[in-house]
Amino acid sequence: MIRWVFLDVGNVVMNDDPTMAYLYRALDDALQARGIHKPFPELLAEREELIRTRGTGHWSILAERYLGRDGLHRLMLETAEELRANYLRYHNLLPGMAEALAEISTRRSLAVVANQMRQAEAALEQVGVARYFRFLALSEVVELYKPDPRLYQWALGRAGCAPHEAVMVGDRVDNDVAPAKTLGLRTIWFHAPLAEKGYIPASERDRRYFESQQRASVSEIAPKTPAQAPDLEARSASELLRALDLLDSGSPR
Repeated sequence: MIRWVFLDVGNVVMNDDPTMAYLYRALDDALQARGIHKPFPELLAEREELIRTRGTGHWSILAERYLGRDGLHRLMLETAEELRANYLRYHNLLPGMAEALAEISTRRSLAVVANQMRQAEAALEQVGVARYFRFLALSEVVELYKPDPRLYQWALGRAGCAPHEAVMVGDRVDNDVAPAKTLGLRTIWFHAPLAEKGYIPASERDRRYFESQQRASVSEIAPKTPAQAPDLEARSASELLRALDLLDSGSPR
């Protein structure tokens, strides 16, 4: 029986597509300020190629490629400051997720296990869902970062449950599904369609980034081996509820 449900924040509880759109705008602005006049569509095409060939880390790779290591470091500090000050400007609660969390919490204990800055805690309070979580394992607070299995071990210890009594719900196979499986947790790969995540691009560059996401997205990188395959998949809050019930019933994938 599933006693605990561990959830990622980005693209599971809250949509972070606006965050990545902002980061690419900031990178574009930094290039222009350096006199590097690379058309934004070309920058996004390089992003897509990196996702196809290397997977994650595309933004930092491109920033270091064009700005150097010091430039990347400065840009990371500048963008982190903006995200800390305006977290909810760059994150929206996924449609239906508040209702799903409320329902799940009546039968199971909930916790966050996420690579997130500490400001995520206040944001979850502000959008009204923090009350559903028994604890938050935020990487910046716990000082452990996915895919390090120790973050999941920390959460299991805090929950006081065995691995088979917990399920990890995350949008990335590499950061969420694979490391959780190595410890014996059940896993649900949650990857909602972009158009159903409640984000409407507000500018031309945001629109172009959204279109680039539709061509290549880290959340859509499939398992590379059978050992990485999730127990179940869900693409909406309602599908997440059904997936949890299937895991409890012992139904096959």
